Amino acid sequence: MLYMNSDHNNHWLNRMWEIFCPFLLFFGLYIVVFNLLASLYRAIAGGLGEEYQAGMMKYAGTVTSLVSGLSMLIGVLPLLPLLRRELKEHKQSVYGSSMTTDNTSGAEKRAGSGKYGITAVQIVLTIVLAAASSLGLNVLLALTGIVESSASYQDVARQQYSVMLGAGMLLFGLISPITEEIVFRGLIFNRMRRYFPHAAAVVASGVLFGIYHANPVQALYGGCMGILMAYLYERMHSFAIPCLFHATANLMVYSVAQSAALHGRLFTVTGCAALLAGSAVCVVIIEKTRFPE
Repeated sequence: MLYMNSDHNNHWLNRMWEIFCPFLLFFGLYIVVFNLLASLYRAIAGGLGEEYQAGMMKYAGTVTSLVSGLSMLIGVLPLLPLLRRELKEHKQSVYGSSMTTDNTSGAEKRAGSGKYGITAVQIVLTIVLAAASSLGLNVLLALTGIVESSASYQDVARQQYSVMLGAGMLLFGLISPITEEIVFRGLIFNRMRRYFPHAAAVVASGVLFGIYHANPVQALYGGCMGILMAYLYERMHSFAIPCLFHATANLMVYSVAQSAALHGRLFTVTGCAALLAGSAVCVVIIEKTRFPE
C-alpha cells in the first residue's frame, strides 16, 4: 500500500511539473533577460549627459514596457516547439484520426480555410465579447471602488497608461497577447485538459492567469478574462481565437484609458450594465451556435 501511494504521488507530481514547467521556463528566462536589458539601459543612460538623461527619464515608462515586451518575446522562444506539439494534439483530440494524415491530404489542408478553420461569425463574436467583457469588467471594478483601494494596481496602471501610443499598441495589442496565450492557453490549458475535466481546466487555467498578474485588481480581472479565453478556445478549438480575444481586450482598455471622452461615457452604471449584458448575450449565442468540426 505504501508503494502504491508513493507511485501515485510521483505520478501526480509529474503531471504538475508537466503543466507548470512551461511557465517556470518562460518566467525565469523573462526575469533574466529583463534584468540584463534594464542594466544595459541604465549603463547607457549613465554615460550620457544630464540633458539626455532627463529626456530618457521622461519616457521611462515606454522604455520599461518595451524592455518588458522584448524580454517576453525572448522568454517564449524555447516554448515554440512545445506549442506546436500541443496544438497538434489538441486538434487530434477534437477531430480524431483524420488529423493524423500526411501533409498532402485531408484535414490538415482544410485547417486554414475549410472544415477546421475559423469563420467570420467566430471572429465577430470573439471581438464583440472581448470588447464588451473587458470594458464591462473594468467599469464594474471601478464603480465598486476596488480599483481605488489597490495601491499596487494604481502603480501598475500609471506605468501602463504612460506608454506612448505606438509602443502601447505594439505591446498590448501584439506582444503581450501572443506570448501570454502561448504560455497559458497554448501550453498550460492544453496540458490541463489532458488530465482534468475540460470545464475544470478552463476555470483552473483562468485562475492561474489571474494570479500571474500579482495584484488583487488584475488578479480578479485577469482570472475572469482567462476563463473566457479558455472557454472560447474549448468551444471553437482554434488557438487564433484566444489570441484575438486577448489582443482586442487589451487594445480596448488601453484606448479607452487614453480618451477622457470615452472614459466619461462608459464609466457609468448604465454603461456597465449595457457592456455586461452584451457580454452575456455573446456567451448565449456562442453556447447555441454549432461551430464547424
